[in-house]
This record gives sequence, C-alpha cells and structure tokens, in this order.
Amino acid sequence: MTNNWIVIGIIAGLTAGLLQAGGSMGNAVGLMMIYLAPFPLFVAGLGWGAITAALGALVMTVGYLIGFGWKAAFFVALSAGIAPVVLSHLALQNRPASAAPSDEGEVSDTGVVWYPEGRLVVWTAIASAVLSVFVILALGPDVATFRAEAGKILQPFFDEVAKQPNAPTSDQIEQIRSFFVLVLPAALSIVWCISTMVNMFLAGAVLRSTAAGLRPWAPFGQMAFPRWAIWILSASAVATFLPGTLSAIAWVFTAALMLAYAILGLAVMHGLLENHPMRGILLGLFYLSMLFLSAIAIVPLIMLGMFDQSFNIRKRNKPPD
Repeated sequence: MTNNWIVIGIIAGLTAGLLQAGGSMGNAVGLMMIYLAPFPLFVAGLGWGAITAALGALVMTVGYLIGFGWKAAFFVALSAGIAPVVLSHLALQNRPASAAPSDEGEVSDTGVVWYPEGRLVVWTAIASAVLSVFVILALGPDVATFRAEAGKILQPFFDEVAKQPNAPTSDQIEQIRSFFVLVLPAALSIVWCISTMVNMFLAGAVLRSTAAGLRPWAPFGQMAFPRWAIWILSASAVATFLPGTLSAIAWVFTAALMLAYAILGLAVMHGLLENHPMRGILLGLFYLSMLFLSAIAIVPLIMLGMFDQSFNIRKRNKPPD
C-alpha cells in the first residue's frame, strides 16, 4: 500500500457521498448516481486495500451525518459503505499456489492463488439479502407492516400514473401496486446484488487497465461456486413455504442466490464457447436476446449453473491439452 492511501480514501469517500446525494434529483440520472456510489470505494479497496475503502466509507458516512442526520448516515453506510470494505478484504485474500486446489476457478500469479471470484458473487448475493431483510425489519418489524409502509411510499407514484391519459382503471392500478409491494423485498435484494457486483467488477476492470490493482482476475468463463452455495439456495427455497415473515425473508435469499446462479450460468456459457470459432457472434446474439427475453432466459441460465456445479460440464467438454 502506497503512502497516499489516506488521500485516496478521502477522495473516494467524498466522491461516493456526492454520488449518493445525487439521488435527490429524483430522476433516472440521480438513480444511476446512487447505484454507482460504491464504485469509488471499490476502486479504493481493490487498488489500495480494504482499509482505504473503510476510510472512504467513514468519510462518506460522517459527511451524511453532518449534512442529513444519523438515519441517512446509517442507511448510506449500510447500503453503500459496508460491501466495498468487506468484499475488497475478501478479494485480496490469497494463499500459496502449492496448497491443495479448490477447483473454483481461482487465478494464480507468481506462486499465489487469489480468492475465487465465484465466492465473491455468492457472498455479494448473501449480503444483498441480509441488507434487504434489515430494511424489512426496520420498516416492519414484520412483513405485513413492511408491505403497508411500502404501499404508502409507492402510493404517490401510482397516483401520478392514474392521472395519465389512457391510464389503467383504479382496480388495475391497485392490483399492480399490490404486486409491486409483494415482490419488493426480493426485488430489492436483486437490485442491490446487481449494483454491488457491477461496481466491484467494473472497479476491477478499471484498475486492471491501469495496472493499479492489487490482484489479477480470472477469465469470466472460469468462475465456479463453492459446494455449500447450492445448499444455502436449497434451504432458502424450502423455507419459502414457511408462513408470514419467514417466507418473505426466505424469498429474499432465494431471489438473490438464484440471480447468482444465473450469473454462474452465463460464466458456463462463456467457458463452453471458449474455443468456438463463432463465440463472439453466439454470445452477442444471446445477450441481445436477453434484452427482450430476460425473464425467460434466466431460468435455463440458473439450471445451467446448477448443472455445471453438479457435473462440471465445462471440464468434461474441455479439449485435452
């Protein structure tokens, strides 16, 4: 770690705070700024160490505490500050290459094996679910109260929808609002998970392009998950049959982990097409189709990720050296 880590941490924290505050614009640009708030903290953490990310998160939180009060500061620290610190710390863990391999697609460099990217994805999904559960309990403390409070928060939006020309009927709007409230906890975990992973891997790509990163990154097609991930997904899926708040919490974890397995399915596709002459065209067509059929395509992706973890189809289809 270089001597300027303190300056880097302060700059990252100020930048993250400004991006988070940009959400007050209340439009699509402001929403994008909120989603990008963890990015400078990930750059600081992956480029200068987790302690630098922690300093940036502290600066961001203190700024919010002074400007907006302790509730806003606490939420910002929870939603944008903790993940870059924890995930940067995990990402920079390594072990000697001579140790027994775990077959999780780790990247090795100069006799060192780095923390697997697949585990980072799984932990991101779990952390996103935990954050979403915290929001439920903070607004709740049970799912019925949370849905009532969420309905009140969403009501002004649907009131504006009702004023638009050719708006749906009041009964239709109420059905849509009820559906949004029902899926909101799971959707929240998915959005948090996507936002965190995009910021983490985007920061890694930026640092890699500038040769400033502290670790190398494996090709996407090599990503693999630890064996215990499927057991957590299975347990959370079974728990969705429990009543009330427990079911809602289980759905939050199930949704986040299913997203993680969809990402693993994408990695499997990249790995299987690694040496295919039309790899770029096939992947491009698939990603283009996902823009229009994402709700349909995600199911086979999840199944592909699970199937590969069980039977290691990438290794079986890999040509001999």
